[in-house]
Amino acid sequence: MSVHTFYITIKNESTDPARFMLFLHPPRETPASPTQFSNVWQTSPRLDPGDDARVSFMLTDEYFAILGTSLQPMGPGVRPWTSSSHPVPLGPEVGTTAFVTAPDDSPRWAKFEASSRPGSLTVRCDDSVRTPNPNNIWFGIGARDPRHPQSIIPIMTMTARADFMARFQPRRKFYVTRGESKKGTVVEAETKDNVLMVDFEASAAPESEAVFTFTAAHTYEPDEATKRSAIIWTG
Repeated sequence: MSVHTFYITIKNESTDPARFMLFLHPPRETPASPTQFSNVWQTSPRLDPGDDARVSFMLTDEYFAILGTSLQPMGPGVRPWTSSSHPVPLGPEVGTTAFVTAPDDSPRWAKFEASSRPGSLTVRCDDSVRTPNPNNIWFGIGARDPRHPQSIIPIMTMTARADFMARFQPRRKFYVTRGESKKGTVVEAETKDNVLMVDFEASAAPESEAVFTFTAAHTYEPDEATKRSAIIWTG
């Protein structure tokens, strides 16, 4: 399965220094759950306003099933620990089902199977997953850190429960917002101000780039090439 690469460049031409964070747009998920969380995928350094103050985020549609624990129950501000990651093919003709077991409250993968639902990651927890759990077991979707490719960052997570099933279908849609949280931290991105949504779903090219200027009015203005492209944005 071919991997697509996307670039989102933000230029800071506002009047204030800014740091930016990037998130995966929440994937379609079944069943709807209040325990699904968005985690910071990438962050920028501090960008002082100026003509060449910019950051470029590089993303791909290569995803991993991830599993781990947390010192605290999952929620905003929590940065969970990843104990295991496994690459999962997700495409127009392929999906994956991952099975989670947790004897002695130690989560691990029981097995992986090909799924009949293309583009989806289905996660099934067995009855060994205690609820509530002293180790705050979670699972979700991860992606590579482009600066440290061996590191898999949690980008969408859920609290594990006994006899529970969730299905994720990631889309080529991403959020950018200002903030200073660390990678992997749970953040309610959709509730923040000055949020940019970038949608590459209609772009068929193996590589696509969108370039925006963060203005003094705290809006995101696309450059001419982005305006002419198949990329959709709001913000």
